[in-house]
This record gives sequence, C-alpha cells and structure tokens, in this order.
Amino acid sequence: MSKFIPDYVFDSIYDITPEILQSHGIRAVLIDLDGTMVSHKTALPTEEVAAFIRRLEDNGIHVVVFSNNNANRVGTFCEPLGVDFISRAHKPFARAYAQAVEKLGLPIDQIAVIGDQIYTDVFGGNRAGALTCYVETLDRRFFWINVRYQLERGFIARGRRRMEARRHD
Repeated sequence: MSKFIPDYVFDSIYDITPEILQSHGIRAVLIDLDGTMVSHKTALPTEEVAAFIRRLEDNGIHVVVFSNNNANRVGTFCEPLGVDFISRAHKPFARAYAQAVEKLGLPIDQIAVIGDQIYTDVFGGNRAGALTCYVETLDRRFFWINVRYQLERGFIARGRRRMEARRHD
C-alpha cells in the first residue's frame, strides 16, 4: 500500500518550488497535463502555467509533460511552451517510466513525477523509484473525477502526514 502514498502533497503545481525539488537532487520532472496543469477542457497553457514551467527550466530542472492522453492533445498544449512530451504514456505501467528515463538520460532518482492521480501518477512514479508529488486535481467538479478523489483521500492524507514528518526531521 505504501506505493500509493506520495512523497509530497500540494494544493497546486504552483506550490512546488525549484528549491524543494533541488533539495532532493531532482534534475527533471515528468508532469501530468489534464487536471494537474490545466483542466482537461483547457486546450492551451495559461500564462501562469508557462511562468511555472519557465521557472523550473530557468533553475536547471528539465520539464517533460507526461500524459496518458493522445499526441494531438499533448503536442498542441506543449508546442507553445517549447517542452518535450510523452503522450499515451500508459501510466502506471513501467514502460512509460523507462521511456522517460531514456529520453532524459537521467537516473530515476533524479526525476520527480507530478500529477493529480494516486492510481496512475503516484503509484507509477513510486514503483519506478521517482520522487512523487501529488497535486489536488483541477477537475474535481466533474462527477467521476470526484468519485476517484474520494477513493484516493486516505492515501493523500497519509502523504500529507509523511510530508509533515519530513519537515520536523
């Protein structure tokens, strides 16, 4: 069950700083698109998302958008940002993470996975050996996404406790 518990829990991606990532030796992030950076109904990145990506990149953290969505959706979103992406990642399966490691040329312990789903982003990232950062979904108002969130709540709470314990060490 511990593979479902994130290393960090944040209210939004904007709470994730380069300093937090760098303190763990992170040199790249695999960041989910839908529900994490924007709602699944938003086609293009907002200026706030673009500024977040630039801040990471300016601090030496390479960004790869890592999505189970199709290449057209992910490519259209990533093109204005000028970032790499892996679409149809088939998270949480190991092949996607191995592909990301190969693409980045970094060991998995220097990569963080950022996403809004416990059963795909966190579980897959933990199984691969990456630092995992859960963020509250932007799409919770949609019925099935809220149902999923209700099933994930216990793991999210344990992740928050894990994060708090780390702060006190």
